[in-house]
Amino acid sequence: MSESHLICPPYNYLRDAKIYNKKDEIVPWHWIEENADILVLLFTAKGIDKDGIIENFYKIYENVKHRNFPLEVIYVPTDETEDDMKACYEEQANWFTLKLSDSLVPALVYIYEITCIPHVLVINVNGSVISKHGLIDLVEYGKNAVVSWLSTSGPTKNHRRVSKDAAMYGTEWRFHNAFKPHAQYKKKFSDLAEATSKQT
Repeated sequence: MSESHLICPPYNYLRDAKIYNKKDEIVPWHWIEENADILVLLFTAKGIDKDGIIENFYKIYENVKHRNFPLEVIYVPTDETEDDMKACYEEQANWFTLKLSDSLVPALVYIYEITCIPHVLVINVNGSVISKHGLIDLVEYGKNAVVSWLSTSGPTKNHRRVSKDAAMYGTEWRFHNAFKPHAQYKKKFSDLAEATSKQT
């Protein structure tokens, strides 16, 4: 039998997980299945970032969410204490989390062979892996990494508006429009162009 003919789909470990939003409310799995093409599992802990890449990912995520991209991020905490986990999650973008006490956390670390953090793993909602090296993708391609992940997954979800699903998220989108300096640069450039054209 060829490898392309699977006897059964990959087992989805997240199907029975208790996933929480920023308001500490459970996010139903069926809602994630209906609204996301890809899931990004972020394995990290308080104070861990690689050259600001994770903080930049906060900005990328919130901006693509407001463009209605069908992806969700789940923080898989690898902190030492519950307090560290809460502090770490508080600093993150407006996405979802597992609890540190969830028995699924060490299982995911083992199953996906996570040996160092931060680690970004990209999967389909059915559990199949899209990229084991999401962090490298973000370093090399920036926000275009998200586009490549979505194109690999073969988008299947209907276009939806994040504003309709606002209740599923926390109230703050601190990193949305975080790329404003580009807009200011364009404005300064256009002001310079206007000033130059007025002089001639």
